[in-house]
Amino acid sequence: MLPGTLLSFTTVQHPPKGFPDRPRSIGLIELSDGKRVIGSLIAPEASAPAIGRAVVPRMRLSRINEQGLRLYEVAYECTARVSEPKLNEQRHFPGYILALTGPSGVGKTTISTLLVKGLGDFTAKVPIVTSRSPKEGDEREYDYVSTQEFQVLQKNGDLVAWTKIPSETEERFYGYRKSDIAAIWSQGKLPVVVTEMHLLQGLSNHFGRRAILSLGLLPPGHSKRAMLSQLLHRMRLRGRETQEQIQERLQNAQQDLDFFTRAEHLFDHILVNEDLDTVLGTIKEHVLALVKA
Repeated sequence: MLPGTLLSFTTVQHPPKGFPDRPRSIGLIELSDGKRVIGSLIAPEASAPAIGRAVVPRMRLSRINEQGLRLYEVAYECTARVSEPKLNEQRHFPGYILALTGPSGVGKTTISTLLVKGLGDFTAKVPIVTSRSPKEGDEREYDYVSTQEFQVLQKNGDLVAWTKIPSETEERFYGYRKSDIAAIWSQGKLPVVVTEMHLLQGLSNHFGRRAILSLGLLPPGHSKRAMLSQLLHRMRLRGRETQEQIQERLQNAQQDLDFFTRAEHLFDHILVNEDLDTVLGTIKEHVLALVKA
């Protein structure tokens, strides 16, 4: 009988025999003591189930069996929805940046894209300036320039952070323009950047560590070998790189995983991307906490 948070849910349209003949919502809930349970959801119309919603336990009649026994269960009632602030009610975000850091294949691009779609009034992605060639699946997140153009941006001080990713197959410079971040701040939104260790360090050096809401993303796995195996599987599934490029990214990923231990001070939270909805819900909570601060 503990309160908790809704991690995921589903609705059974046709419950088994013996249960009321109406749709039944079932949720995965993390209780306040850290344990997880599966239970029925009580969801008034004003507070429909949603990932991250707080729930409280209630005893209710579940069903009456063939012998006439009344069977009760612990069900979880979704608390009333707290209305999210409108853009004109929110504080602006000058000086704040949301950085998502992790190895290639961990899901940074997917999460950042879904986050901006879900919280478009509050967040915007900063385009990544890169010297590499376009690839299928880039989703218009890059601003492609030549190596020479990238070096001019460096020389002129237009980049607040930049890095060159080791590669024998392509010229891979990445960076972020100061003007792109400033343009998002001018809209009253939180800039969202996808980083690796050098970009995160560069942003922290330029803006100051306290300006970065820094979230690290790790693949599931209880060992480095298991995590690298997950990354290999994901990179093969997305089909964007050649086998040689995948091997390069795996070598770089080993250094990225070590970075999480070497530079703990650069991260506010470390999230394991095992369930996309759960991770996305957690990140949204952190963003909205800034809005309401």
